[in-house]
Amino acid sequence: MALPGMRSRPSGSHRDQVVQAAVELANELGPGYSGGYTYEPTPDAAERAAVGNRVFERFHESSVPFEPAESAHIGRLAAALHDIFILFAEGEVAESVPLINALLREFPAAPHISAEPPWSLHYHDDSLAAAPGWQIGCAAALGSFVSSGAWRYIGRCEAERCDRVFLDDTRNRSKRFCSTRCQNREKVRSFRLRHAAARANDVTV
Repeated sequence: MALPGMRSRPSGSHRDQVVQAAVELANELGPGYSGGYTYEPTPDAAERAAVGNRVFERFHESSVPFEPAESAHIGRLAAALHDIFILFAEGEVAESVPLINALLREFPAAPHISAEPPWSLHYHDDSLAAAPGWQIGCAAALGSFVSSGAWRYIGRCEAERCDRVFLDDTRNRSKRFCSTRCQNREKVRSFRLRHAAARANDVTV
């Protein structure tokens, strides 16, 4: 029997903030499609480190910064996170579990409660560089999403040729697009398809 609160929508907890940062990293540095085009993340080492530092900046008081030397690791982590989020969005949770476990096994975890409020559970400390540390942190947060049922709040953009992902915190999980741009793009596409179908129907009548 499910415990009260399980499968509840994201509430802004430390875990949810880590997952949101992981979503942002996956969208910025994970390959695929975005806004109707093939998306290739930047290969520049300094830019990749800057992305990592930006998406995890809310945690910088308790973590070490990403460095350009970690560029390859940052890219691998972003791609792995993107793959996991796509599986969540497609309901293929069982397929995501081995990927999460692989991220967890690669580096030693250091579970601890933060020393000052707001108290939260952390899975790495500053003994690790940023990339391996946040790999553990993200994988632990995603593991919690799986076990609590919160994976249902991960969505994939429904616009054509876009596979960017998002954390849907709406009450009824009604979010469909990664951005207003993709939402508007899909409205225009649907409008054109309807008018093309209407014109074709007029020709055949």
